[in-house]
Amino acid sequence: MTKIKRKPIEKRPLYREEIGNAIRDAIVSGDLKPGDRIVETQWAKDLGVSQSPVREAIRELEMMGLVENIPYQGCIVRKATKQDMKDAYRVRMYLEMLGIQDAVEGATEDQLKEIDKVNKEMEAEAKKNAFNAYTKKNEEFHEKIIEVSQNGLLIRLWKQSHIQDSTFFGTQLSDQSLEALAIRHKVLYEAIEARDVKRAQEAIYQHFQELIEELDRKA
Repeated sequence: MTKIKRKPIEKRPLYREEIGNAIRDAIVSGDLKPGDRIVETQWAKDLGVSQSPVREAIRELEMMGLVENIPYQGCIVRKATKQDMKDAYRVRMYLEMLGIQDAVEGATEDQLKEIDKVNKEMEAEAKKNAFNAYTKKNEEFHEKIIEVSQNGLLIRLWKQSHIQDSTFFGTQLSDQSLEALAIRHKVLYEAIEARDVKRAQEAIYQHFQELIEELDRKA
């Protein structure tokens, strides 16, 4: 495995989450690929921490489905499957149908402008074919809609769906260009701007249904 230079994490009592984020970022960015081993001792050395929090962080990533322990091989990066992505999209579909309803009914003009701004930034990154930047803006766009609800439980459940991971891997699996994927979000914003709940919920349902159907068409 290619050695990746990592910035040590500042030592303080709570940093397990940061360690997990560092490993997850390496997976999402492609620095760690499916099948690559995750060696506790090496990560502890690279990040300047003890093995214990690294082990805990890896255990949490295993619960998320990003890594798996294979007998006699150790912990490796798990390959995201079509079924994984379909499951993630279906869960997100119903969470975001509730979120977009709240956005239609409660978004302020400033919040609408913010959603529109992120949407345009996402389209710009797609035109540049900037994959990582596009996926981050994609995630931010959906997050802006969810946050309008101010529904703490909905927001927590949405974030626990590991949106960054599903957005990255889903985009990787898609045969569509980034521009084609980005343009799908415009109808979501327009439905919110029109204050049309039915139209917005149908749009978010169709948004994810198209992604699911696209996965079904793949060999």
